[in-house]
Amino acid sequence: MAVDRLRLLADLERLTNAHGPSGTEGEVERLLLEMFAGLGDGTWQDDADSIVVHFKGRSSDRGIAVVAHKDEIAMIVKRVDADGRIRVRPVGGLHPWAIGESPVEILVGEQSLPGVLSIGSKHVSVESPAAAPKEGGALTWEAMWVETKLDAATLASRGVRPGRRVVIARHRKAPWWLGHDFLCGYNLDCRAGLAMLVAAAHEMAVTPPAVDTWLIASSEEEIGGLGAVWSVGQVPASTVVALDVVPVAGEYQTQNSADPILPCKDRAGLYHAATVDHLTELASQLGFGVQTAVLTSYASDATLSKAAASAARAVLIGYPGDNTHGFEISHVDGIVNCARLLVAYLGNPQV
Repeated sequence: MAVDRLRLLADLERLTNAHGPSGTEGEVERLLLEMFAGLGDGTWQDDADSIVVHFKGRSSDRGIAVVAHKDEIAMIVKRVDADGRIRVRPVGGLHPWAIGESPVEILVGEQSLPGVLSIGSKHVSVESPAAAPKEGGALTWEAMWVETKLDAATLASRGVRPGRRVVIARHRKAPWWLGHDFLCGYNLDCRAGLAMLVAAAHEMAVTPPAVDTWLIASSEEEIGGLGAVWSVGQVPASTVVALDVVPVAGEYQTQNSADPILPCKDRAGLYHAATVDHLTELASQLGFGVQTAVLTSYASDATLSKAAASAARAVLIGYPGDNTHGFEISHVDGIVNCARLLVAYLGNPQV
């Protein structure tokens, strides 16, 4: 099935470099609206801030919603101490030990302020914050702060206050390659899914899908799938297909390969068994295999939407990823084959 590999990877690079913490996703939204321009039979941003692109199908007797989220895990300012240290907490499943002491940006409107997520000097005793993790204790958000070398009054004058989002610095988000097969980065979740949405849009602009299809770039997935639950419920689609990274782990028997992962269950619910079987057949016709998995510490826009009665059937086409919610590593052909499988499914959903 035709998918423009070079365009998909170029779109992915642009998307990974953009900032989009949950609830403050404007930079990614503007980029997506540019990428979707001229494609589809209608594009809009709904009240949940999700971007929706509609494609009329050859049949309108039912519909499919395809969802990839545009937000990323990040931090939020909890308070600014008198000495100017900015105390932060996670927005979504971000762990301090997954990013460590890192350059960050505090987002203030369209501007940003540089900082460093810090825990202080390591040549210290029990009197200092670094002592506990240095001796093998847990690294916690309570022990860390963002250092800007500005005092509290200056930070306030720059617009830094509780509620501002803090993200990994842009230069740390640039894609990193391992050989020719593996792409790495902090934002592969779920920017690769967004690149797949755009790739599918280009294909459907040439060949209409079998049934009415809505491509949804959802908001606030990292804090509970909130955007998808609303946005999927606003379109007449009985099936919701999520595109997202799926963890590579021994407990799931998943591998970082060119074969997409089709989960059968996660903590939020079951995926539609007949569609998993149908996708397996389509993948075989395309010349690659699939992996099935039962996931525990995981939920997607699809199962969260189904659990909220926004759709009747949930499906997930997942690209394998090591180090999920950290510096992620994905097989490039795993990403491309997920896009190919999605396009094949939209042309022949069968059930």
